[in-house]
Amino acid sequence: MLGEIGKLILNQDLEATMMDVRMGLEVEMHRVEKDGRLTTHDFPEELGDQKQNRHIKNDFLNSQSELITPTADNSAEAVRDLTALNHTLRASLSQDDDLLWPLSMPPILPEDLSTLEISHVTPEKAEYYRNWLSRHDIRRSVPTGVHINLSFDDALTESLFAYLKDEYDTPAKLKNAMFDKVVHGFVQYRWLLTYLFGAAPITEKNYYTDTRPDHPVRSLRSSRDFGLFSEFRGDYTSVAAYEKAILAAIESGQIQGESEFHGPIRLKSVGGLAGMAERGLDYLELRMLDLDPTSSIGIRDSTIRFVRLLVMYFMMTESTWDAHSQQLAEEMNEQVALEPATSMTRYQTQALDFMDKLQEFVADVGLSVNVQRTLKELYQRVVNPATTLSAQLEAMIVDDSLVDYAIRQAQMYQDAAIKEIQSRRIYKLSVDGQHVSAQKLREILFDQPWHHVEYPAEIR
Repeated sequence: MLGEIGKLILNQDLEATMMDVRMGLEVEMHRVEKDGRLTTHDFPEELGDQKQNRHIKNDFLNSQSELITPTADNSAEAVRDLTALNHTLRASLSQDDDLLWPLSMPPILPEDLSTLEISHVTPEKAEYYRNWLSRHDIRRSVPTGVHINLSFDDALTESLFAYLKDEYDTPAKLKNAMFDKVVHGFVQYRWLLTYLFGAAPITEKNYYTDTRPDHPVRSLRSSRDFGLFSEFRGDYTSVAAYEKAILAAIESGQIQGESEFHGPIRLKSVGGLAGMAERGLDYLELRMLDLDPTSSIGIRDSTIRFVRLLVMYFMMTESTWDAHSQQLAEEMNEQVALEPATSMTRYQTQALDFMDKLQEFVADVGLSVNVQRTLKELYQRVVNPATTLSAQLEAMIVDDSLVDYAIRQAQMYQDAAIKEIQSRRIYKLSVDGQHVSAQKLREILFDQPWHHVEYPAEIR
């Protein structure tokens, strides 16, 4: 079951280093008014100039807020930083009107889509947006979600390279091989993440055009037909293949740049796309998670714990990737995304088999009680689809809408955040990085015992 790298990690007692992957979180949420429509208010003035803001900014639309944490040494630190930014954004909202929409599919859109206001960005980015809109329906820009950026501790790569010099010429080649294993695993099992964490069963008025599912599904956002995806599919065979495919697509005009590739994973290098394979990948960006409406920050601690477990599992076990894996994975995910929300997935046998393998892996490696508990909870979601987020959200639908539920959740989270903010230091203007250094910002904002709200897994 364990591959060469896995056996080496176990033999050299590197499990703890492997589990504490470096992490950054990006969470998009729409600002809405209490009637379930996009806000007409600008980016909060108290947060400074969003074009220069490193951590809180607008995405495509002026109502579409994005929180970006600094890179953290571990997941607990990343969650704390995200909570601090979430609370800071909430403290800056118009208290009488605005809330943060907790669902990935957008709130009620205006009938006249031309009234949707694009974010106030730099001239270069504005030109990119105009070009994008000339080729895409603006509705495809409005789904939101959670992105998880993952990288390995240099100490792990260096320790492994010391034993694998005969197989890998440079640390960069070893690092690419490590990332390849993780990317292959997440691409192949994306359908399982869609089943376990999909939370986009329907959407609100004025989103659909010609077609729509005739039943609530698991995740419209995760579907190619209804989510944010480019026709260009990329190539996840290797870091080198990914780089070559993206550069060719840019050269041919299929996409404007690598940011227009809306695949489930993006591979990233600090030095840019060209030459990435030679220099070595720096991190990967998982883009496959819907907002979780049971958490005030859009993602639960247990979900991050599961993602960390998958990174460890994919890294340490033998890969099953072949020439047909990417196409098969896309087909499986599309099927799961559009299955009826309360149904048993057609891949339940495969899901149960994989969860059994994860349980065996956790026992063999000796991971924590929290990891074991998380795995047991998610195992129950596979056994009983009624406990999935999408199925529970279906029960909240009233008159083909989730507005009432979403606004109740949004108000609860807003009230809880404002209450906690009363006993915390909130530095708003300094968040844009224009007035303080990164170190000073960490001291005054992130280094506090922030708490986010997680309601029970059962939606209510």
